[in-house]
Amino acid sequence: MWPLNENLSQQTISEEFVLYLLGTICLSCTLLYTAIVKILKINDNSQVTNALCTQVGTSEAIRLLNKKSIHSLSNTNKDLRFKQWLAGLIDGDGCFLLTKKGYASLEITMDIRDERALQAVKNIYGGSIKLRSGVSALRYRLHNKQGLLNLVNDVNGHIRNPVRLIQLNYICVNYNIDLIYPEKLTLHNGWLSGFFDADGTITINSSTWQLSISASQKTSEILTPLVELYGGYVYIDRGGNGSFKWYVTKKEEILNLIEYFKKYPSKSAKNSRLHLVPKIYEFKSMKAHLAPSGSLLAKSWDTLMNKWNNYV
Repeated sequence: MWPLNENLSQQTISEEFVLYLLGTICLSCTLLYTAIVKILKINDNSQVTNALCTQVGTSEAIRLLNKKSIHSLSNTNKDLRFKQWLAGLIDGDGCFLLTKKGYASLEITMDIRDERALQAVKNIYGGSIKLRSGVSALRYRLHNKQGLLNLVNDVNGHIRNPVRLIQLNYICVNYNIDLIYPEKLTLHNGWLSGFFDADGTITINSSTWQLSISASQKTSEILTPLVELYGGYVYIDRGGNGSFKWYVTKKEEILNLIEYFKKYPSKSAKNSRLHLVPKIYEFKSMKAHLAPSGSLLAKSWDTLMNKWNNYV
């Protein structure tokens, strides 16, 4: 009988030991889970006096974890959109400089009405904004090494202008940074918003009342992909010293661009005109631009055109 009792005893001990281990693991997981939730609770609400004593249920913990993940992802997407916008702005109106002594800097020149856009850059990287003498333009200049390094690392991989890429490469070599070439441009990219703020225009023909969105460059290399993504066409602008121009006039394509700018907002004064585009199409559908002088519809159209002509 001893062998049977011994086996039974061993079996009983083994089962009890397994149950003990399972209970210990579950308890450890519960304690770890509670600790994580308490930490999240503290981070989410700094005003809780007895945060360490707060008990949180399973569903609440999952909600807090999801909230943290979504918030982090939202900030990451926002930061990426800004970097893409900045790269587009630099591709259009910027210039990387490097002296023979190895002093690097960045300059961006914009219309005097676009101080808000330059201020957005200054708030993150430092630098200075000054009025250019004799012209209605502002110049942003960044030569602080740490600020410039932060900016270079942020736009590296997003710069598309061949001339600007060469300039950036000099800076990267100077600071032992690997130059990153940009990936193919997609619809979901903030680059166009910055490039539009730099080299883009939005106008309305005073004879035909046709709206148009355009952007000019000395070469067609960075304009051609815009046709595939956003419509329009590219041609040589003889009135622009032989430069190339991307030109969009179709209503559907322009309204699609307006939707793009809602997701990737313009930071220049041109944003005021972009906001007016849907209203202009609405008034045109009512023939407001052809309404008899002195009529309420004509007055409404005149008010809209005054806002368009005096955008700030």
